[in-house]
Amino acid sequence: MREEATLQAKKFAQRETTLHQELAGLRQSKKETKRLLFEKSQEALSAHSKILPLWNEVIELKDKVKEVQAKMAKLEERVTQQEVRLSQLEGELAHKVELFNQIEEELTNDVADAYGVGFEDSLAQVACVHPRMHLSQFEVTKRVVDGQLRDKE
Repeated sequence: MREEATLQAKKFAQRETTLHQELAGLRQSKKETKRLLFEKSQEALSAHSKILPLWNEVIELKDKVKEVQAKMAKLEERVTQQEVRLSQLEGELAHKVELFNQIEEELTNDVADAYGVGFEDSLAQVACVHPRMHLSQFEVTKRVVDGQLRDKE
């Protein structure tokens, strides 16, 4: 029995040594894992400290985009209103141009009529003062050029 007890004691000692070695390995692994976890935590904090200002900038830029979009919408509305007003003014201007052309034509006709009436009145006055004078060669369409009567060109 002694041999058996010695054999079991040896097995127990070997098993104890193996377990102590495994425990030492696990402790070393735990220590290494904690170190790696600490390093990764530091990296995460460093990355977070770099990302946070960028994220804040993104949020600020999004706010600015909303402001610019609101301004653009207002400007587009104003442009639309200006285009409508411009169309109205163009219509008014076209109407005024048409009116101007009508008045210009009327005035031109009035001037031509007045000129013709004045010319006829002048001829009547000449006929009155010189009743024997032959007036058929005098016409509104003729001009005196170099002392001679000529047709308008």
